[in-house]
Amino acid sequence: MSSPEGTGSSSFVVQYAIQADKAGEFSRLVGDLGTSAAKASGCLGTEVHLDPSGTAPTVVWRFTTLEAARTWQSSPAMATFEQSLEPFSTAKPVHNVLVNPAPSSTASTIITTRVKQGSDAWYADWQGRMGAAQQKFPGYLGQRVQAPLPGTNNDWVAIVAFDSPEDLQRWEDSPERAALVKESEPYVERFYVRPADSAFESWFAKTDGDGKPPPGWKLSAIVLLVLYPIVMLEFFTLNHLTVDVLHLNPALGVFIGNAISVAITGFVLIPWASSLLHWWLVPPEAEASQRTKKGIAVVVGLYAISVIIFWVLVARFPQLMP
Repeated sequence: MSSPEGTGSSSFVVQYAIQADKAGEFSRLVGDLGTSAAKASGCLGTEVHLDPSGTAPTVVWRFTTLEAARTWQSSPAMATFEQSLEPFSTAKPVHNVLVNPAPSSTASTIITTRVKQGSDAWYADWQGRMGAAQQKFPGYLGQRVQAPLPGTNNDWVAIVAFDSPEDLQRWEDSPERAALVKESEPYVERFYVRPADSAFESWFAKTDGDGKPPPGWKLSAIVLLVLYPIVMLEFFTLNHLTVDVLHLNPALGVFIGNAISVAITGFVLIPWASSLLHWWLVPPEAEASQRTKKGIAVVVGLYAISVIIFWVLVARFPQLMP
């Protein structure tokens, strides 16, 4: 059964294409929009992600409900903002609304696509039309699209979510999807479709190689590796701010800390760590056993170093602990 309209937290994600020297102007305009976004009904916050080239920024607005996200998408403030970008935009923005579902009750698939050189603008427009077609099918919850990241991932990655495996299969077998895939063939070198089997897998959506996803235990190991230092640093800093300075209720203080931890972990540290440890996450089959053992040693060693560092800090500065 599809989720009722307006239920479930939701994200409004927009990918922009701008001139290389306009990243600063873009950030300023997003900042000016922040006041209106903060006042929008159900808004939980705004995130801006600038790619290394500065030409393909992504903005994420998070809301308490799907209805609130769609209201913001069609708001006068958003229309005015995007009109102000037109003088230095190089392609139309790609809008996506994604409901944040409970993983156990939904079905998701990851599509990774290697686009032919010079075809990224066409593909971004096509991906928007793909999202519009998906919205017409029962059970559709949304999609998240990640453009290539130079030096990290050369593929486009789309994560599509439906309310059930049956709803997802109905879309995948549809003539509408087949026609769009056929249309993309002249612009695409290759694409690979696979189910998102792990709760963490969308954070590691990267496919240079044979496309086989890393095992869940490796993904969990990296999550722990990057999350632990963030949590410990919050003990030394954020906890004092929320409790001693702002005098917030611990329930709210912990929520704020968790939100910051998840954002930093998912959008910054995990892509960085998974890129550095890609040789271990998805090793060539002939070297899988050797690399897995070596990677375990490296990760366990990093665990030990992290624990020792914070052990010493706690011993030397006990006053900093809450």
